[in-house]
Amino acid sequence: MASTWMQDVDEMADESGKRRLSGRIHILGVGNIGTFVAHSLASRPSPPPITLLMHSPEVYEVFRKRRQTLAIDSIGLDDNKTGFDVNVLSEGVWHSRPYMNTEEEVPEDGQTVSGSLADSEPQFTPVEGEAEEIECLIISVKAPATVSALQTVRHRLTPDSTVLFIQNGMGIIEAVNEHVFPDPRQRPNYMLGIISHGLAQRSGRFHVTHTGVGTTILGPVPPQNSGKLGSNSEEPDWAPSTKYLLRTLTLTPALVAVAESPSSIMLYQLEKLAMNSVINPLTALMDCRNGELLYNYSFTRVMRLLLLEISSVICSLPELQGIPGIESRFSPERLRWMVTQLANKTAKNHSSMLQDVRANKTTEIEFLNGYIVRRGEELGQKCVVNYMIKHLVLAKQRESRRKESSTIPIDIPDEPKDSKL
Repeated sequence: MASTWMQDVDEMADESGKRRLSGRIHILGVGNIGTFVAHSLASRPSPPPITLLMHSPEVYEVFRKRRQTLAIDSIGLDDNKTGFDVNVLSEGVWHSRPYMNTEEEVPEDGQTVSGSLADSEPQFTPVEGEAEEIECLIISVKAPATVSALQTVRHRLTPDSTVLFIQNGMGIIEAVNEHVFPDPRQRPNYMLGIISHGLAQRSGRFHVTHTGVGTTILGPVPPQNSGKLGSNSEEPDWAPSTKYLLRTLTLTPALVAVAESPSSIMLYQLEKLAMNSVINPLTALMDCRNGELLYNYSFTRVMRLLLLEISSVICSLPELQGIPGIESRFSPERLRWMVTQLANKTAKNHSSMLQDVRANKTTEIEFLNGYIVRRGEELGQKCVVNYMIKHLVLAKQRESRRKESSTIPIDIPDEPKDSKL
């Protein structure tokens, strides 16, 4: 018989000898991935307590109008789940609202709640005391928003907490360590996740279409490596919150989750990085669907040049030295095959980067091609094609914003600066 989350909590407490975990899982970033993960957890026969962290009252108002429901459409029918507690950030303070199984009056005028929860939502109370501590946090916001998002909950995390990053790109943990947790003694435990399920927003927030069944690969990050994953001969003594979160997710059927070693999950991350560093920027620059990259000779030439640089950098990474089969696994030919397979599988889709450019949002380019450029510089390799693609995407992003705001084309001071090649 499958274990319940309470049995898992008791087991973790017995093993560690520490205080009993609450079993509550917080989710920061309720986009496509966050919605899918929260919905999957709520679909368990014995779901753990789940708290959705929302960065503004306006986001919560949309959730309230949807009757506090997350919906996944997989076969043409919506599967709705409720029962989620909510924390909302208002005027720099987190407010809590436990789930209430009551029919609320929903305004039909389309107006959103005001910027303060004090008057509009009296049932919200500031999060204080033991309720403030977050034991297990799943963060699924876009990579560029990770640091600012974690800053809002930094005071709620302890060295006993576990943070799971489920995002595109690499170099995120390094940025978090630099800007959010510079003191290693104060850092929470880290986990990484890679989702290959096909997910697309259906009709606004909190409503996602499950376009294709994939897998969820999970793995803890060794604390001594500070985000750099390599092969480890000895398995560290993972924190109780890490064991609990890993066990809970791998026993959640809808996620199709498997646990991998730190070195294995880094290899999966690098494969996804290579594919995203080709498909995402090219579709964003050319404003085309993923499949259109396969039927244009000039696209294939640019792809090959990108992959030659990506392959060279990955095969030279010091943290991968000693792992057998790296040169074969990350050869330009195999990476090209993987890109082609993914582009074929998602031929009718618009990449997330293209959607971000169209919506004038910050793209993840700094954590894709930008990561390759930075690691290449560390290794003495000049990745000129990736550098060019990165700045073309940044230029298109800035130009789209200028056109949207109809501003005079002057230099924008807050653009990230990097070294010249």
